[in-house]
Amino acid sequence: NQLKLEPIKLPITGTGTGFYIQEGILVTNEHVINNCDYISTEDGSKLSIDTEDSVNDIAILNTTLISGSVLPLSTNPSLGEQVYTGGFPYKNILRNFNFTSGNISSLLGSGSNISEFQFTAPIQPGSSGGAILNSKGGVVGITVSTASVNLMVDTKSIPQNINFGIKVQILRDILEENEIKFKDGNNFWFNSSQEDIAELSKNTSVVINCHTRKD
Repeated sequence: NQLKLEPIKLPITGTGTGFYIQEGILVTNEHVINNCDYISTEDGSKLSIDTEDSVNDIAILNTTLISGSVLPLSTNPSLGEQVYTGGFPYKNILRNFNFTSGNISSLLGSGSNISEFQFTAPIQPGSSGGAILNSKGGVVGITVSTASVNLMVDTKSIPQNINFGIKVQILRDILEENEIKFKDGNNFWFNSSQEDIAELSKNTSVVINCHTRKD
């Protein structure tokens, strides 16, 4: 089994976040695992790539790790909706899970990209690939990026809380095309507390390590 082979110990050159949509299957951004010689979780367990979509920046990964909890996929978010995101920013410095809240500020991404939306929950490098959840604990999107340094230079201002997510329908379409099953709907019947959503987010999120040769 390729997943159980002990990989060559290569340095970690980048990190991101992934989340469980079913036992043994993780979702993250394609750019998190692009150009990696191999990818692993925080405990060193090797991950394999099931599906990559570079256009939509989504990757589906296989793992032997058991999560005990998975995230259901809800519907695309609404303007003004409160959302939450979890991940592992600046993993080599902060070394822990980070959970933030905000709202949907635009239903279009950078350059009026209809596949993305904007949200105000703070994110940092390493948050990429994390699940964006609604108040019922359902996935409405995937964290992908924050406003770039180029925008700051072009506008001569510091962008505040301009972050981008990939709409969950894009993920659902990719999973259906590849006949990968997922849980539909929300985790809770009613709006839940931030504490409960934070716990759900933490229990279903993992660090994705990118290992590459430096020669």
